Amino acid sequence: MSNINLLSEKIPEGSREDHAQREDAVKELFQHKDFSMTTPPAFMPAAAKEEWNRLLPVLKSDYPFSEVDYGNFVAYCLAYARIKQAEHEIKKFGTFQKNKDGTKRENPAVRTQSRAMGDLKTASTALGMTMIERQKMAINNAKAEPESDPFSELMKDE
Repeated sequence: MSNINLLSEKIPEGSREDHAQREDAVKELFQHKDFSMTTPPAFMPAAAKEEWNRLLPVLKSDYPFSEVDYGNFVAYCLAYARIKQAEHEIKKFGTFQKNKDGTKRENPAVRTQSRAMGDLKTASTALGMTMIERQKMAINNAKAEPESDPFSELMKDE
């Protein structure tokens, strides 16, 4: 049996057994325990809670979202809140700040925001929320549909 890559962009070639294994693996994505938390964790800042409440219904209805995704979802919401807070600091104090000697330096919030954007991208990729990941899932769904065989259609009539 070959390794099955559910997000592969190439149509897997192989036996019926390989195709059946792929279909079983796709079904398995939806057999984990459903994501049960409806309220965000108390430790989250307000912006992270707002993002949690905004995204949770979408993730639960459109993705194979389950309990195993909890950590990535928390990471995504916290990163979102850090981006928002850093942007507030940047707007308030500027992208660059003056040192005591008059030279300019980058506002530390710029680095914080940049790191948070990287964290957000990592978490959103892990959750399948980026355009590229959604595209891969759509391609796989389309490829998982059985190809029509004109000869089998002819044979049904006999």
